[in-house]
Amino acid sequence: MASSVNHIRRDTLQQDLLAGLTGAVAGAPQAMGFALIAGVSPVYGLYAAFVSTIVGTLASDSTFMTIAPTNALALVVFSTLESDGVVSIEKMAVLSLLVGVLQVAFGALRLGDLTRFVSNAVMTGFITGAGLLIILGQLAHVSGYDPQGIAGWPEQFSSALPRFLDWLVHLPQSQPHTLIIGVAAIIMIAGLHRTRLKNIATLVAILVTAIFILVANWADVAIVENVPQGWPSPILPQVQLAPDLLFDALALAMLALVQSAALTQAVREPDGSIANTNRDFVAQGLANLVGSLFQCLPSSGSLSRTAVNVSAGARTKLANLIAGLSIGLILLALGGAVEYIALAALAGHLIVAAISLIRIEEIKLVWQVNLAARVAMVATFVSTLVLPLEYSIYVGVVLSLAHFIHTSSRNLNVVQLVRTPENRFREAPLPTTLTDNSVTVFSVEGHLYFAAVHQLEKALPDPDTATHAVVILRLHNNRYLGSTGIHLLERYAQRLRDRGGRLIISGVTAVVYEQLKRTRGLDFLGRDNIFLQQDVVFAATEQAIEAAEAGLQAEAANASAMEAT
Repeated sequence: MASSVNHIRRDTLQQDLLAGLTGAVAGAPQAMGFALIAGVSPVYGLYAAFVSTIVGTLASDSTFMTIAPTNALALVVFSTLESDGVVSIEKMAVLSLLVGVLQVAFGALRLGDLTRFVSNAVMTGFITGAGLLIILGQLAHVSGYDPQGIAGWPEQFSSALPRFLDWLVHLPQSQPHTLIIGVAAIIMIAGLHRTRLKNIATLVAILVTAIFILVANWADVAIVENVPQGWPSPILPQVQLAPDLLFDALALAMLALVQSAALTQAVREPDGSIANTNRDFVAQGLANLVGSLFQCLPSSGSLSRTAVNVSAGARTKLANLIAGLSIGLILLALGGAVEYIALAALAGHLIVAAISLIRIEEIKLVWQVNLAARVAMVATFVSTLVLPLEYSIYVGVVLSLAHFIHTSSRNLNVVQLVRTPENRFREAPLPTTLTDNSVTVFSVEGHLYFAAVHQLEKALPDPDTATHAVVILRLHNNRYLGSTGIHLLERYAQRLRDRGGRLIISGVTAVVYEQLKRTRGLDFLGRDNIFLQQDVVFAATEQAIEAAEAGLQAEAANASAMEAT
């Protein structure tokens, strides 16, 4: 069960206090950097790391998960709201509001299980593309040259690649002092990540570069500007902007929920259990709803912040509360000091973080699985670079569903069961024809939804090849038939009847039996031809075989009697 913050435990207070302070030290620069990705002032990232983190922690079922801005969400915000290099704060607040509403709705409707339909191949392609986009987007801050893209590039496509090409061509026009600060920050952060100081690596790089800029009097290095000191004041979002942003908010909400669902599965509770995913969805929604009143960046479960929280020794939810409150104190007491931070140093931090998103081993793993996984990963990756990011999310979801349908339709296994002298069953290849006056048993494993039904129809022998043939379909553990499957059974049964044969279904689950009953498929197939699944394996199939053989014997006896007369 998730830990509570209603009672502060003395035995864990010290560890939670240290973990919370560590989370604030690591999280504040990170939140500022993500705001930079989103194209807004770093202060809006701090607002989210303060307000959204506290609200999300209080509502969440998870002990360790930190709800905060993330790099992928920030990228979508920029892709959605950027116009001529400017991102509207009013629209950002409305976007947070809509994302919050959708997340609460998803959690209330218990849609957490739907996130498993987004495949790992698609997420690998998306995260890899997102990491590359972050790197490309921060090159301007690191070098001091702002690329303008390529003339004539279609507006409906992402400008990331043409801007990168323009930056590459004009690389000699970089500002030397800015480039030195950016590269120095990257080297310091990457180096400190290999030491015990990894949790404060970004803070150290920011402080060192800020002090150096002041001492060297490098006034040409861009710094964070116009940071208000103190806590944000509540402002009602301009809801009249909502209709134009609903499509983009849905993409953001889907991305946030997929990320956080994976995080919930990966980070277990102290007792080894898994937190309630749907309640965590609601918690993130509430965090964004309240955050929208304070112009916060959209937030979700943050993998990097959660990792810092766990590695720093957090024991209860109090650690995340302390982290959020500490960032609030930073805003209250040190807001003005933020204006000494070099944008190049923040960009250096983001580049290091983005490089860690490009996981070569995971890419190799997906590539080696099969062709469908490779296509899904590459297509999603390319879409993140070419299309606006909110569209690439939908591309990923559609590819995941298509991959699922394709693989599931081919996951149907149909074999013939042949009785052995020891009164057991062995599997045999499917025959192409049936035999007159005989009983043939086929075992069908897999869910008979519409795509798989066509595979089954192709696999079964032609009923017109024999007379008085009895076919037994063993639907082992099948819990879904659907109208397409019912129509298949009816067609096959009718073709067998036309040749004096019979279709019997064994191992029918209660769920499938109810489907047949509600759709009148039971009346068409005949109740005597349905044998329900039993606790004893093959018991229903053996009863079906006995009934089939008895039926054939009765028909043979009737035929003999008619010949005798």
